[in-house]
Amino acid sequence: MANSKKKNVVRRGNNEGSITYREKENRWMASVTLGYDENGKRKRKVIYGKTRSEVAIKMTSLLGTKLKGGRASIVNDPLEILMHQWIITFKRAEVSPRTFDRVLANARLYIYPEIGKLKLEEITEYTIQALLNKMIFAGYALATVRKVKFLLNQFFTYAHKCKFIDGNPVTECKVKSTKEHKEKKADDYKAIPIEDRQEFFDVICQYPFYETLCLMQLFGGMRIGEVLAIKWKDIDFDNNIIAINNAITQIPEFDENFNVISRKTVISDTKTCASVREIPMPETLKKSLLKWRENREKHQVKTGMSFIAPNDLVFATDDGKLRTYWGTKTMFDRIIKKHGLDKYNIHFHSLRHTYSSMLFESQENPKVIQQLLGHKDVTTTIKTYNSVDRSYFKQATDKLDCKFKK
Repeated sequence: MANSKKKNVVRRGNNEGSITYREKENRWMASVTLGYDENGKRKRKVIYGKTRSEVAIKMTSLLGTKLKGGRASIVNDPLEILMHQWIITFKRAEVSPRTFDRVLANARLYIYPEIGKLKLEEITEYTIQALLNKMIFAGYALATVRKVKFLLNQFFTYAHKCKFIDGNPVTECKVKSTKEHKEKKADDYKAIPIEDRQEFFDVICQYPFYETLCLMQLFGGMRIGEVLAIKWKDIDFDNNIIAINNAITQIPEFDENFNVISRKTVISDTKTCASVREIPMPETLKKSLLKWRENREKHQVKTGMSFIAPNDLVFATDDGKLRTYWGTKTMFDRIIKKHGLDKYNIHFHSLRHTYSSMLFESQENPKVIQQLLGHKDVTTTIKTYNSVDRSYFKQATDKLDCKFKK
């Protein structure tokens, strides 16, 4: 019987061309056609990589090289293919994995289904503006629409620079908020209203873990991601200060076609450089933290595990692990619903908004509030975190009335 030779395993992924696994060499390879010379002979380049994804990325990076012979080699490719190649080659290199995940999601959800099959030369200012208008009138958040426009502008700027197209069709497109968006924003009171705060406080104090967790946001203005990343060494009980240096985030893991297959919660840097800060610890919060520390100390004695060492997480799970945002939120939502507080639309960020509103109610300087919240710009603090309750209007007119009478 003749010896049979093992054949190389050849697999083809979406928009990848042919990528071959070289079993003897234990690596992946691909042969890319770059064009033809003056004699009609095909120009080819062979690339190698340890993984299939590595070869796929190298293949897409050759897209610009294909243009050396003119635009003819790519004019028939639709936007979906070219933009996807650009995202996984260039955007992936300049953003975090989480942001890369969002960029891919925005492209796949909003761009590809609408204009992904069009060739670049078929896409005009009207095409882009129509897409943006459709999203606005469909009720998508303006922030989402602007992100889509920003992504399209980046891609078409690149395409124009590479001479795929003669101009950027996104340049003159506009994203303006509709009347409905403006009215909704004006009437949206994000903080817990003054008259409902005591009811929320009475409920949450029945749950030791969530009492302290929520007070960190209500009396410290911390983001939930910052709270879950806090360690005991970050809390200075002698000087009543809490240091914010980290936050939790999710790191996505992708398959070879850049679909998310899992997300891992890890401790990372804060949202921005301005988010690194020290905040004063009010007495109410301090008492709650000390009470929670006693709770953790008892659990430490019971389990033999460490829960109150300097590097231990303040809000670790009962087996000492890092909590996830979604797991913490799910339990919080159940409590809110159980006690009938869901009618107030309370979520974690409502507590941070309430902290800000209480400071504004106390007539604190907006610049001070900005630093306590960890904002880069005071405009964000004033516009977004200064929720205007209707009672403010009466207080303002009463002051005017009082001055007029005097």
